[in-house]
Amino acid sequence: MLLIAEKEAPASVSFMDTLARGIPRAYAILFFSANTRLGWWLLAVSLITPTIGLSGLAAVIAATALGWVLGYERANLRNGFMLFNPLLVGLTVGWLHQCYVFETPVFALLWSASVTGGFFVSVMMQAWVGWHFGVSAHSLPSVVVTYALYLAGHHLFGAPLPPSLPPAAWLDFPFQSFDLSFSKGLFQSFGSILYQSHALPGILVFAGLALTSPLTTLVASAAFGAAMLALQTLGMGPQSVFLVGDFNFILCGIALGASYYITSAASLLLAMTGAVFTALTGVAIASALRYFDLPSSALPYNLVLLIMLYALRQRVRASGLVPSPAPGILPESAARQVLIQNKRFPDLHQAALHLPFDAPRIITQGFAGKLTHRGKWQHALDFEAEENGERHSGPGNELGDFHIYDTPVRSPCAGVVAYVENKVPDNAPGQNNPDRNWGNCIIIYADAGWYVLLAHFKQDGVTVTTGQRLQRGQLLGYCGNSGRSPVPHLHLNIQATGFLGVPTLPFCLKHYIEDSPAEGALFHTSGVPEAGATVRPSTPNPAMSEALAGWLPGEYRYRVTGENGRIHEETLRLDFDEQGRYRLRSRRFGSQLTAFINDGAFYCTDFSGSGHSLLALIATGLARVPCISDVGVRWHDHVSSVPFYAAPGRWMRDLTEPFFGPFLMRYRYRFESDPDGFVIVAEHTEPDGPRHSPREVVCGLKARRGIIRLEARMHNDRTLKAELIDYQPAKS
Repeated sequence: MLLIAEKEAPASVSFMDTLARGIPRAYAILFFSANTRLGWWLLAVSLITPTIGLSGLAAVIAATALGWVLGYERANLRNGFMLFNPLLVGLTVGWLHQCYVFETPVFALLWSASVTGGFFVSVMMQAWVGWHFGVSAHSLPSVVVTYALYLAGHHLFGAPLPPSLPPAAWLDFPFQSFDLSFSKGLFQSFGSILYQSHALPGILVFAGLALTSPLTTLVASAAFGAAMLALQTLGMGPQSVFLVGDFNFILCGIALGASYYITSAASLLLAMTGAVFTALTGVAIASALRYFDLPSSALPYNLVLLIMLYALRQRVRASGLVPSPAPGILPESAARQVLIQNKRFPDLHQAALHLPFDAPRIITQGFAGKLTHRGKWQHALDFEAEENGERHSGPGNELGDFHIYDTPVRSPCAGVVAYVENKVPDNAPGQNNPDRNWGNCIIIYADAGWYVLLAHFKQDGVTVTTGQRLQRGQLLGYCGNSGRSPVPHLHLNIQATGFLGVPTLPFCLKHYIEDSPAEGALFHTSGVPEAGATVRPSTPNPAMSEALAGWLPGEYRYRVTGENGRIHEETLRLDFDEQGRYRLRSRRFGSQLTAFINDGAFYCTDFSGSGHSLLALIATGLARVPCISDVGVRWHDHVSSVPFYAAPGRWMRDLTEPFFGPFLMRYRYRFESDPDGFVIVAEHTEPDGPRHSPREVVCGLKARRGIIRLEARMHNDRTLKAELIDYQPAKS
C-alpha cells in the first residue's frame, strides 16, 4: 500500500485519538485511500458478518495498542499504515472460524498469535522491502501470516470446509436468479476484499467507493473486465475464475491506474495490463498451491504489483505515466492537480532567467528566428531598445545613436563567471565581424547547473572577471556592437557547457512585464516572449511580500452574507505543512487549500472540496498574486471549474477530466488601492461559466491578517460578502 503521510503532526496525541484516526484509515488504505468516511463505511460493511467484522476490528485495536505500548511511530498508527495488515489477518481468522468453528480458547489463541505475529511481520517486511526495493510491501505480510494460518489449520483440524450455515438469501440480492454474471462477479470481488463474498456486501463496498472516488471504481471495473476476458479466452469458466482470487484484479488495477499514477488513458491501459498479468499469475499460483489446499489469496496481485512498480521506477521519462503528486489523495484530485499545474505552470521544469536589463527592451529575434537563431542554436533571444517607436535617434550612423548602446547589462541569475572576452572592437553600424562571432561576451555557470551566454558587449565594457561570484541583478557590463552584430543588441542563451558556439538549450524568462497593445501591461510569471514583444522587469513590492509571507497561523472566523441576507459563519484554520506551505481548511465544508509564496509571487494550489466554501473563492481570487509595485499591471491565471458544478456534473467531469483535459476558467487580475493594505480583483474573461462560479472576486489583504474581506459576484448574479470578525492565534 501507499505510505499515506499523516496530515497533522501534533506534539502529543492520546491513544484514543490515535485509535479514532487509525481505525477508518486502516480500512480505507485497503483501497489505496486515506478517506476516513470510506473507512468507516467499509468497517460497517464488514460487520454484516459479525464474526469476521468484529475479528478484524479487534485486530486493528490490538495492533494500535501494541504499537503504542512498544513505542512505534505514532504517525504510522494514525495513518493506518501499520494497521491494515493486522486488519487483514484478523479478518482471515474470523473467516477461518466460520469454516472450523473453533472452540473459544482455540480461537482466542489463534487470533492473538496471528494478530501479534501479523503486526511484527508487517513492520519487518515493510521496512525490508522499502529499504531494498524502494516500494511498499503492500499486503504481502498478511499473505505470509494467512498461509501460516492455513497450513496450521490444515495440520491441526484438516482441510477447511465452507461455512456450515448457508448465507441468507438477501446477501446475494438482487442476483438470486442469476448465475455468475459479470455484474455479480464484480460485486462479489469487491466484497471479498473484506471476506464478504456475496453480492450485496460487494454492492455496498462498490457504492461507498463510487461515492468517494468515481475514477477508482471506473479503473477497478475496467481492470476486472480485462482480467475476466483474458481468463475466459483461455477457456476458464466463471467458477474457475473466482478460484483464482478475482479481487486481485481489482486491487492491482486500482494501484496502477488510480493510486501510484494519475489516472489517464496510459494508466488505465497499464491497470488493465497489470490485471491480466495478475490473472495469469493467479492461475499459475492456484495450480501450484492446490496440492497444499492453499488458496492463491492476495499473492498474485502483490507479486505483479511489486515487480511492475520496481520496473517502472527505473524509467528516465514519465512517458504518459505520471506519478501521483501525493500518496493517498483522491485520484480525481491528483489528476486535476497535475493537469492544472501543467496549464498554469508550463515552464515549471524549464531553465529560467530574469531579464538582464533595468529598462524596457524589445525582442528583435526570438526562438527559431529568421536570421541566426536556427537549428541547434534556435533557443536564444536578442534584445534592443526603443524610444517613441525608434531604435536609434537620427540616421543611426553612429553607435551612440542607438538607444541600447552603452546601457547596463545585469546578471540574469546567480552563479560564477566561467568565461570573459573583453577586447573585441565594436563594429560600425551595418558591419559584422564573422571571425569573432560572439564578440565581447560572458559565460556564467548558474547555480542551477547550466551555462548562460550573454554576447556583444562593447569593447572593454565587461566589468566582471573570470571566477567572480555573481548575484542576480549584479552589473556585468555595457551593451555594445562587437562580433557578428550589425547593430547594437544583446544576445542571451542557455547551453549545457561553458564553450562558445555549442548548441543552445530551451529556457524561459520569469517575472517580467510585457506591454501589450491589446491588454496593456501584462505580468508573466514565466514565458518566452515572441519577436516584436516589448518586455521589462517587474519592480518588487516588499510591503506586499511581507503581507502575504507574514500570514499568521491560527483560526480565522468570517461572517458570510448572501444576497438574500442570510448570514452564516465559516472558520478557516491556517497552519503549515511539512514543506512550509500554507495549509487552509474550512471547518464548515471540509475543504482544503494549499498556498505558498515563492520568488516574489503568491500562489494558491491544490484546492479540494465544495465550491460553496470561502476557500473556493480564495483559490479563485488569489490564484496568483505577484508582489510587485508596477501600477496598472494585469495578469492571467486559470482555475478549475469542477468544484462549482452540482454533484452530477461534478462527477461526470471527475470521470472525463483525466482523459479529455481539465475544465478551466480563465481570470484576469489587477491591483486596486486600499487604505488597509492591498486589494486584488479577479474577473472571469469569458461570458459563461457554472452558475455558482464567480464572475468577479475582490479580496482585501492586510499585513499579518491575510484576507480581511472578500466579495464575489456569481454567474447567476448572486452576490456574497465575507468579513473577518475574529482571529485566534495558533496554540504553541
